[in-house]
Amino acid sequence: MLLPMMGGASHALMGEGNNAPSWSPDGTRLVYFNNAPGDPMFVADRSAADPTQILAPDEKRVLHNHNPVWSPDSKWIYFVRGIEPTDDMDVWRIRPSGDSLERLTEHHTDVNYLAPISSRTLLYIGHAEDQSGPWLWALDVESKVARRVSSGLDQYASVAASRDGRRIVATIANPTSSLWSVPILDRPVQEAEVKTYPVTTIRGLAPRFGATSLFYLSTRGAGDGLWRFRDGEASEVWKGANRALFEPTAVTKDELRVCVVVRQQGRRHLTIMSADGTNVRTLAASLDILGEAGQGTADWSPDGGWIVTGGRDAQGPGLFKIPAEGGEPVRLVAGQVANPVWSPDGKLIVYSGGFFNGQVELRGVRPDGHAVELPPLRVRPGGYRFVPDGTGLVYLPLLRSLDFWLYDFTTGKTRPLTHLDDQGLLATFDITPDGKQIVFDRTRTNSNIALIELPSSP
Repeated sequence: MLLPMMGGASHALMGEGNNAPSWSPDGTRLVYFNNAPGDPMFVADRSAADPTQILAPDEKRVLHNHNPVWSPDSKWIYFVRGIEPTDDMDVWRIRPSGDSLERLTEHHTDVNYLAPISSRTLLYIGHAEDQSGPWLWALDVESKVARRVSSGLDQYASVAASRDGRRIVATIANPTSSLWSVPILDRPVQEAEVKTYPVTTIRGLAPRFGATSLFYLSTRGAGDGLWRFRDGEASEVWKGANRALFEPTAVTKDELRVCVVVRQQGRRHLTIMSADGTNVRTLAASLDILGEAGQGTADWSPDGGWIVTGGRDAQGPGLFKIPAEGGEPVRLVAGQVANPVWSPDGKLIVYSGGFFNGQVELRGVRPDGHAVELPPLRVRPGGYRFVPDGTGLVYLPLLRSLDFWLYDFTTGKTRPLTHLDDQGLLATFDITPDGKQIVFDRTRTNSNIALIELPSSP
């Protein structure tokens, strides 16, 4: 929609499904993309009339094109491109005519918020290769050299710049994450019934239960590592300083082994180890683990013999089960899928299909590859777990849901489990082995807005 700054009625600027209009510096043209497969990009006049497609969908890979902005001289359009929502994005540019498509960075992370401040310098936000951050970056678009602008621990959530590039506004975050628990009752539970889960580390997120322990992510100052909380004490299983973790771990039913997703050089790999952090080895190195919204998880079969995950091999994306003792992955489903969970009785694997406006569609498959029809249920990416007896599925409906819901396999009905206040983003959760509690993390960004004024001379 377009709204006059001096007041008055708004009116439609572009049709439904079109996104992120960005006007050229002289105000005569705008660039935008739409939600058709592959996010094709268009240039039109200032009123969005007479559009010309300048970037067509990639026929070989499922690539997305987001956040287009013009260079100060109007000779280029910068944008982010990659395998979103797996957060494998980078900065690209293209001529307004559609010529000279060119990649400018090799981050393979969640690059976003492009802000040109001169003919050669482009600011943006993104994580580092080790997934620390997100940081503020400056790119020399001619030499293609990117460097971190900020050298401290301040994390940047967004950035924008004035047309002359002299005034920059950014959100600087100090995020916190902690673990909480809420009972599962026959009525919606209120915020007053939520309790802090008593781990002994300051930070906690991505909880996963074994038989007697809680495994979760926390940090001693560098990246998040894997911790184990048992009998009132926390011990570090995987050091985040060596390689930070971002996805929840998978724990065998007998709690003897765990599986983590390790990010390296733009790819995600499976690593399994004993629950005390010994006997570490890579599993199915040929697979690149896939996910949505920055998360790609795996799960164990109830007998501990297999691991199931969404991934990509030489034949393309799919859902795979992998022998835990080593061997070739077995493809169960073809296509872009992620975040599988294996039912407690071992007969059903639930996973996510297409990604639609912050939600995914749940699908089912037997361990032998036969499809299972599930009710039409859309949830947040990775936001679903079986209850321990397998009779239901606890889930978060939306990407920023405040409440948990339960789907009952017996009755085919859903019902709300909580009615919580907005005390932070609910990201990951698990259910206690006795089925009586949901343990979840809450993350608060705690952002401040900062204004950065540059000198008037170049």
